[in-house]
Amino acid sequence: MAKEIVLFGLYSIVHLLAILTITKESYFFLPSKIIPILILIVSLVRFWGELQKRGKLVVLALIFSAFGDSFLALPGEKFFVPGLGSFLLAQLIYAYAFSIGSTLKLKLSLPFLAFGGVFFALLVPKLGVLLIPVAVYIAAICLMGWRAAARVSQAHAYRCGLIGAITFMASDSIIAYSMFLNPHMDRLLASMLIMITYYLAQALLYESVKVEELILKEDPKST
Repeated sequence: MAKEIVLFGLYSIVHLLAILTITKESYFFLPSKIIPILILIVSLVRFWGELQKRGKLVVLALIFSAFGDSFLALPGEKFFVPGLGSFLLAQLIYAYAFSIGSTLKLKLSLPFLAFGGVFFALLVPKLGVLLIPVAVYIAAICLMGWRAAARVSQAHAYRCGLIGAITFMASDSIIAYSMFLNPHMDRLLASMLIMITYYLAQALLYESVKVEELILKEDPKST
């Protein structure tokens, strides 16, 4: 197992422990949340010259994810929309990255359209002024999932990318569910589920581009 994934896993556990033991007001909370993503960013940036367009786009998506993490780690509801906007850009960049060298494959969009339509219909009565931002965001995560499913890539990289995208969708769906559909859900449980799925998603997306653009370049037989 690569050193950066071990570090990523350890620091992810640190943040999960922070969720259990401290509040957002603590000075330690925000750094503990973004350090795992920063590890992935640095690990790819070290090989910037070897990355293709898709790999560089994934770095950019991780950077916007770190901004989103930072906004959502701050206390107060006023940071929710900037956090949503940062993650929206990350999702769109991931979608674009997965689209490189791939065809539309419209049939593969159907499960994601179905999920997005049903989930949004459930959310509509609860959204109020957030109706449009949430609609755009749901469209973006479904677009990312579709483009990951339509991606042309080596098998292991493809699997990591697709599972990562779907897991990212799951993480965002838990956020929406706990905020709008079940606001009485235990906040600690919700936070743990959100961050476990989120960190897993980002690690898989990282692994997807690393396998494709770094490992296979050195050893085409690697998986």
